[in-house]
Amino acid sequence: GGPYDNNYYLGTLFQLDKDADTQDVVVGKGDELLGDTLRSTLAEITAQVCEGDCAKDMDFAVVNEKGESPTAEVVQERLSTL
Repeated sequence: GGPYDNNYYLGTLFQLDKDADTQDVVVGKGDELLGDTLRSTLAEITAQVCEGDCAKDMDFAVVNEKGESPTAEVVQERLSTL
């Protein structure tokens, strides 16, 4: 059996946001930020970088903090400040 035979693994695979209270997004240049990042945040950041013209060819970090999930427009604005 492979990993898809394990029901626990499937449950964690599709559970993107384990901490609903920690969804605000912080971005920073380089690798200076400390903290955890939700899978859904990484997916949104990846999509924003691929679709937009900001944060290309540079190192940056993304972490989640306590707060509400920002809109895609807010995330785009934060990436453009890098």
